Amino acid sequence: HHHDQSASSGESWSSLCSTEHVGAGGGAEWVARCNVWGGRDNTWCNWYAAGFCKHADKCKKRKDPCAIGQRMLDMEEAWLSAGRIPPQQEPHTDLVQELVGLALDRGSDTQQRVVEAQSVEQQQYRYLVIIDIEGGANDRPGEDEIIELPCIVVDRQTRTEALRFHRFTRPVGWDLHLRDQPASRKNSLSNAVSFEQAVQELGMVLHEAGILEQSLCVTCGDWDLKTIVPKQCAKSRIQVPLVMQQWCNLKEEFNAFYGCKISGMKGMLSRLKMGHRGKHHLGMDDVSNITSIVLRMLKDGAAIGPTATRSADGGVAFRYKASEGAGKIG
Repeated sequence: HHHDQSASSGESWSSLCSTEHVGAGGGAEWVARCNVWGGRDNTWCNWYAAGFCKHADKCKKRKDPCAIGQRMLDMEEAWLSAGRIPPQQEPHTDLVQELVGLALDRGSDTQQRVVEAQSVEQQQYRYLVIIDIEGGANDRPGEDEIIELPCIVVDRQTRTEALRFHRFTRPVGWDLHLRDQPASRKNSLSNAVSFEQAVQELGMVLHEAGILEQSLCVTCGDWDLKTIVPKQCAKSRIQVPLVMQQWCNLKEEFNAFYGCKISGMKGMLSRLKMGHRGKHHLGMDDVSNITSIVLRMLKDGAAIGPTATRSADGGVAFRYKASEGAGKIG
């Protein structure tokens, strides 16, 4: 199963996942279990997990654990079973007030506008589908395609995680590219599926949970849904899913709400005095960190809404910057 709606917690990749359930309230045991996931050995390779890594033969010679296929499966299962983001240590209330820019003489007016905006978003988009795409950043065969689709859904009304989903995806270009590659670079245990199947599964999960129509995708930047998903959909010969044609660029909402100019995920975590967990550019870890930011913003009263919408002709209208015409997906 590649989605999880329980509050069960994972032990670590080596001991597989625990079926013991932990209450939503958390507690010391729950935080400790989550810290096992966040503080584990970070020698992972999502390329190898997806089925192929050009460095895998060298890693195997060095006996590097990143090229162990079963380890990749265990890692995914542990993340899916983790179920919830542990509570972060909260800064003092006066720091929150400072970040939001609520001076005492104008706080009530600003807070009223925030509450009004938040109410609209809550009614229309109760569920925030937090996504962090991996792969697709290079022009080489296969490296220009998506290899990982992790997702955590947050219920903004309860400020809790509703479910999580994960799939490693196999690039279309590998069908030709891998024919001449040595077996030592391939992962015979990979459970990766086509991108087409992955997005179909994600859509089905959201539909079966009864939340698809109330969902808004949230990403750390515009690249995921503005650029790489349309490119991947073209390679996979599918339409961009409707739920992915509108999204929230969390960085823009963060900067607007806290009155700052943060450029990335680690900057947002630092500004909120929250630690970074896991390995950057492993999608499961990145989406977990982004989710912790989202939960904190909701707690502080942020109205997280759409910042970009793709029109029928392919153009994208942005809330915080100039719109782009059809065909602009670079």
